[in-house]
Amino acid sequence: MKKNYFYFLLLLNLFVKAQTSVYHPMPDSNAVWNIHYVQYCFVNGMGDEYYSITISGDTLINGQVYHKFFTPYVQSFSTGTCGFNSLGYNGAYRDDTLQKKIFYIPPSDTTEQLLYDFTMQVGDTLKGFLKSGSFSWATDTVQSVDSVLIGGSYRKRININNWYNVSLIEGVGSIYGLIIPSPGYITDMPSFDLTCFTQNGQALYPNTSINCQLITSENSIDKDLPEVKIFPNPSNGSFAIDFGKTCFKEIWLTDICGRLICFQKTTNQTLIYINDLPNGTYILRLDGENNIPVYRKISCTR
Repeated sequence: MKKNYFYFLLLLNLFVKAQTSVYHPMPDSNAVWNIHYVQYCFVNGMGDEYYSITISGDTLINGQVYHKFFTPYVQSFSTGTCGFNSLGYNGAYRDDTLQKKIFYIPPSDTTEQLLYDFTMQVGDTLKGFLKSGSFSWATDTVQSVDSVLIGGSYRKRININNWYNVSLIEGVGSIYGLIIPSPGYITDMPSFDLTCFTQNGQALYPNTSINCQLITSENSIDKDLPEVKIFPNPSNGSFAIDFGKTCFKEIWLTDICGRLICFQKTTNQTLIYINDLPNGTYILRLDGENNIPVYRKISCTR
């Protein structure tokens, strides 16, 4: 029995390695990346936006054919002074399948930069457009390389930054906002969570059963969001969270400056008391099994 189990694990390992040894290129059409941006403002309020990036045809730049990234709509729930994303053209990219590298030209530019390098190994330094902004000391290095099931095949995944969940997946791209530079290990930077990815109308990430549609209006966002109900909201003492069919592991409650108020593990329905809190707006963060957080606003009034 033990010998059969050993052979099973060996065959499974060989199967995964065989699939990840085949390079999976980035899509050149019919793809949608849905992204959720969240940032606590330094002055007041909170940035909270949902948007899609899709592929909108090709363009010729310096004699090379590139595929254009495009954002058709941004649904903003931001308060105060925060806000990040804009509509329209989001740059262009090409996939060099021989080098296993993707190159990117940002908007209002004509010079390409390295976007993803799928030949990176553990310990390699992140280079190109995604490297940590203008902070030269905040360099990222590859922490691990593994594989993840996307659709029906395993894809290589390069894990860069555990703080902000920055990973590169072959054929999908960066799960930190697709084309957003890594924040490094600087605290209080925004999150750009890839909530879902579809290709040719088929949801592939984080799984094939998720409802993932191009965000073109507020209604399309509502279809994409997990069925989480909070009641009563506003609340004058306590509120309950009904998770619906979504499985969450942890609950974090913070004020709008990001200060932690409470943390607890979840059950099917959780009751949280806020009777000691002053009136105001608070941020509820729910962490799911796919490591994609969901945020909701809670109002405390008396």
